[in-house]
Amino acid sequence: MKKFMKKALATLLAIVLVSSSFVCFAAELNQEAVNLHRGQFKNYVLLGDSVASGYRDEMSENDKAFNKANQETTYYRVPGSYADVLTKAIIEDDTMIAFAGPGFRTIEVRYMLEDDFDGEDEYLFHPSQLNAVGDAGSEEFRAAYKKAIAEADLISLGVGGNDWGAYLGWVVTDILEKERVADKFLAKAKEILKDSTMDLAMVEKLVEVAHLAGALPELLTTLPSALSYGLGNFYSNWDIMIQDIYNLNPDVTLMVLGMSDNSLKGKYFDYNGVEGEAIDSGEQNKAVAGIMTTIVEFIMSVGNKPMIEGAEKFGYVYVDTKGTTYVESHPDADGHIHIANKIIEALPDPDISKMFEDVNPGHKYYKAIEYVLKNNIMSSTSETTFSPDDAVTNGQLAEAFNAINKTNNATDDTSEVSTFKLATSFFSAGLKGGISGIGKGISICFKVIKDNLLNLGGTVSRGQTAYYLEAFCEG
Repeated sequence: MKKFMKKALATLLAIVLVSSSFVCFAAELNQEAVNLHRGQFKNYVLLGDSVASGYRDEMSENDKAFNKANQETTYYRVPGSYADVLTKAIIEDDTMIAFAGPGFRTIEVRYMLEDDFDGEDEYLFHPSQLNAVGDAGSEEFRAAYKKAIAEADLISLGVGGNDWGAYLGWVVTDILEKERVADKFLAKAKEILKDSTMDLAMVEKLVEVAHLAGALPELLTTLPSALSYGLGNFYSNWDIMIQDIYNLNPDVTLMVLGMSDNSLKGKYFDYNGVEGEAIDSGEQNKAVAGIMTTIVEFIMSVGNKPMIEGAEKFGYVYVDTKGTTYVESHPDADGHIHIANKIIEALPDPDISKMFEDVNPGHKYYKAIEYVLKNNIMSSTSETTFSPDDAVTNGQLAEAFNAINKTNNATDDTSEVSTFKLATSFFSAGLKGGISGIGKGISICFKVIKDNLLNLGGTVSRGQTAYYLEAFCEG
């Protein structure tokens, strides 16, 4: 029985300390998705925990920006974080509001959103949340938090892991302090960690130290109830927290990030950060990786369940972040790019009626304008206008055919395009596309002439041009 309890506690500590599965991916943004969503949102607000805030486990000592971020990641935009990557990729004016902080749980988010919140939790705004303790307690700060959410058109929410992950760590630390064995335990633990590979044998050594230090009985009796409390709060708080957000902003695009399968790297395994993959370290580590993979799959299935179910219930977008690479307990640089990519790819298609004041769903060329914008064939005339009724210029037409034919013709000609010129332009473009292209070019050329037979010398609008461009590309 003693051996079984020892193994069980080892597993629990392993869950708190590490979780891994080996993955690799190309750390680059999906440019097609970026182009589609560029400029779709103007007011981006970041909510969540340390992963969202950009906290990093390892940084260069010479990197002042990241060293500052390591100390003060609460409510800062951290360079290289997934929110920073996302903002640079799709938010045209490159602005965002960061309200993510280390240690944040669903209970802290509820506290920020509910004026009458009466939840009792001795770890509310735990000291690990750095700057959060003083700021978040003020009414002014809570008001700013709610105001940002109310005015956002895009919110990403990454929270949940601390509800039972970090929470268990806080409980363990308090038990060690209570038993007055923390210093003794930590000194021995550091000694073990310094020269050991992170495997179950090493975790068992830590458990043995806790046992010898006199803290094991308290740990065994407290951890099960702590796990139950943390998970229970997470499950009961989730829907309430989401409803709080929608009560403030029913029309916001809300992206909820699932927990990811963090890879065991850094000092625990040799790690080739350039290639983005863990290096094989022998049969023992393969066995450990298999065990940890099972643990992580369990964590994700339990932790992501309310998030996935909530997507159907509330209509937000659930973002699967599986494949995120980590240093220890936080994503590495490639991992943050991966998360940003996942968010951008999961964004709903743009509704151009919300983007442009002069194009609504009832417009004659709405579908065509949506098509040319989505495929980056035509550009808007400003942040809020497409100008569908203005005459198309030769420069704008050249830009469209550059996008279609992968050419680089000049686009600075502001003279207006005649209907006849538009028809012949499609014929010329068709000649560059082989047999099928010639057929399409001739077809659209005659269509333009037929539709505008009485106005061949007149100008053609940007909306009409979009209509013919869609027909040419899809025909």
